[in-house]
Amino acid sequence: MNISHSVSDEIGKVVKNAGKTALTFFNSSDLHRKFKSKRDLVTEADEKTEELLIAKLCKIDDIAFLSEEFNPDTDIGSKPLWIIDPIDGTTNFAAGIAPFAVSVAHYDGKVVDSAFCYLPVTDELFTAYLGEGAFLNGEKITVNTDYDPMLCVAATGFADITHDQEENTLSVFASVIKKVRTIRRLGSAVTDLVYTAAGKFAFFYEAGLSPWDVAAGALIVKEAGGIVTDFNGGDNYITGKTIIASNPAIYKFIKNEINFYYTKTSNF
Repeated sequence: MNISHSVSDEIGKVVKNAGKTALTFFNSSDLHRKFKSKRDLVTEADEKTEELLIAKLCKIDDIAFLSEEFNPDTDIGSKPLWIIDPIDGTTNFAAGIAPFAVSVAHYDGKVVDSAFCYLPVTDELFTAYLGEGAFLNGEKITVNTDYDPMLCVAATGFADITHDQEENTLSVFASVIKKVRTIRRLGSAVTDLVYTAAGKFAFFYEAGLSPWDVAAGALIVKEAGGIVTDFNGGDNYITGKTIIASNPAIYKFIKNEINFYYTKTSNF
């Protein structure tokens, strides 16, 4: 189905309600935690938030789900999908640290055509619709225009290191941090992306991410006037595990920095 404005409003309410459900567990000493692996944490809040999203979203569009906890092995092919992350930044969440985010993308079988990312602690709902712009709580947003690296506040993450695929991430970080104003590591790729869209960060890059980490946020950046690619400059950022999201003025700088250390044959 095509996402109309009336339907998008309904989705936005579902996402906000899911975020408010997650918030009831935030900073709770009674939060139940378990590990899917030695580093991958999941909490009861992730599971309950995901259950709520699936129950509500399937009534809006009864299509398959690609989600971190419920169905992470679904392929992104030519069939419509909901791509969801019930709590992006689970480690932050479980430690009582913000930010964390709820992320929902609607994939029409070819492209992500609408995106919803909600930061419950700050009550920020970021939305985007293909060809119609990006918004924060209903107000249009755009990427910033920083072109001098020394003026840039940037963001990154280290998902590839925590998944035992270090590659040259630390080398890129060591180079870039000397050339920009500062780099932040928030622990939530969704937040990094939407804050890039809103102009808070000039760029964000990371390797080792999954589709639910980037599908919604990437559309929001693009609709805010930004550039989103994989590390090779292509469009395989949803399933290819690498992403650069940037304002147009500084994109070449960060891509060149990354490409100096990473090669096209790097195994992400």
